[in-house]
Amino acid sequence: LGYEDEKFAYAVLAREPAPPAAARIIRQPQIRSGHVNLVTCEPDGVHDRTISRKQGDRYREAKVALLESTRWGGRCPNVACKPTKAYLVVAELVHDIHELAGKLGIDVGPARIDLARVKARKDSIKKSQPKWVDDLEAAGFDTYEGEAELVDTRTVRVGDQELTADRILIATGSRTAVPPIEGIDEIDWIDHVSALELTELPESMLVVGGGPVGLEFAQIFARFGSRVTIVQGADRLSPRSDAQAAAVLQEVLEEEDGIAVVLSSYVQSV
Repeated sequence: LGYEDEKFAYAVLAREPAPPAAARIIRQPQIRSGHVNLVTCEPDGVHDRTISRKQGDRYREAKVALLESTRWGGRCPNVACKPTKAYLVVAELVHDIHELAGKLGIDVGPARIDLARVKARKDSIKKSQPKWVDDLEAAGFDTYEGEAELVDTRTVRVGDQELTADRILIATGSRTAVPPIEGIDEIDWIDHVSALELTELPESMLVVGGGPVGLEFAQIFARFGSRVTIVQGADRLSPRSDAQAAAVLQEVLEEEDGIAVVLSSYVQSV
């Protein structure tokens, strides 16, 4: 669950239908037209809105329009940072129950994960899409929902409306990089986004790639109770990290979480 290319993206092998791969620019139902000082096409969230506000400050309260096609707020609060940390909290608690309860004199049965309820809690702590729009508009941004098309250097078309702007900021984010594995198009694989939509715990999971996202999901699902294997092309996990730290990390994942780690190897076919 984490094929990592040189830049960032990840993919997972499991039993869920593949999501649409397109990461497009933009969405929201109220349509306006006319001139603004800055248009930002972004599913990448808070960072880009901060840039927009800074640009707006330079233009002395410039009018800013936000265009979104996929999810307001971007990846981090919707499908990445916040949701995965909600899962990590549960995984850590399950681990502590198994490892520490008996040592502390607490008699409990084995902790079992109800993944549907874990997912429901994760969904409940996310800001809703209508709330994102309300907050953005309250902060002074105009919002547009739909796919954007650049007409010229200062014009953007969304739906049947056009906006002109002094500046256009394109911040379209990333999408899952599907690894070149023979037969992958013929199976139901999941990535780091659709893995958070599972409601039944997989008996086993093959994580393709040992980068940060792959490691995060590997430990989450291992502690939830899945049998997890990581296949990593490099000769160690997290190759951009300190070598000694990576070695300690691998030891913990193998000995404490029961994760099988296969290094210097590539998945060739499925």
